[in-house]
Amino acid sequence: METTSGRFFRFEMIYRCFETDKKYLKESGQVEPGQILTVTGPSGSGKSTLLKILARLLKPQSGEVFWHDRNWHAFSPTDWRRGIQFVSQKPVVFPGLIKDNFRLPFTLKNQKEKADLSMDQVIEYMERTGLSVRMLTQEAKSMSGGEAARLALVRALIIEPEILLLDEPTAFLDHDSRIKTISLLNEWVKEKQRAIIVVSHQEDDLKYLDCQTVLTLPVRKAG
Repeated sequence: METTSGRFFRFEMIYRCFETDKKYLKESGQVEPGQILTVTGPSGSGKSTLLKILARLLKPQSGEVFWHDRNWHAFSPTDWRRGIQFVSQKPVVFPGLIKDNFRLPFTLKNQKEKADLSMDQVIEYMERTGLSVRMLTQEAKSMSGGEAARLALVRALIIEPEILLLDEPTAFLDHDSRIKTISLLNEWVKEKQRAIIVVSHQEDDLKYLDCQTVLTLPVRKAG
């Protein structure tokens, strides 16, 4: 994918070798407000690696990323992660009640200057992804994989980032929950100056996601 505008968010010639074999990632792309960039490709092409690099969880060996036309080195990791939220394929659930998992981001230093947690917003997002509000007082460890995946997504949404980086967000969901979650993402990305970059193997995701462009990663191998 060539970068023609990319004033909102773009990545240029991101390169990283994989540690276990001779495969490597080398890719460029962009996403604009109101858009969803779907990253596809065969196993081993580096889809999850690309998301982790964009989230600043992995360092590329070369390449640049720009957000609002500013190089990513101009942002502190804290500011970057406040505005660009990564949700892993394996959802992170913290000990305690489910409502405590939603409160946790707002107790961290990088969120203290922002508004307090809105439980009304939590409840709205829970209901829109098919989670019962009665779950708030449950132990988080009691959640199923699909419930934990939606908890992690809602926890990212309530921070109000500009960009979501989603790695297989519907992998653990049944059909109805998947449709509800995709509908929420379609509406969320259009509400403000927001964008989503999503990795998915689910054909239904590709059919139902709105305003999307597709970036297909090939398997690149040295030699």
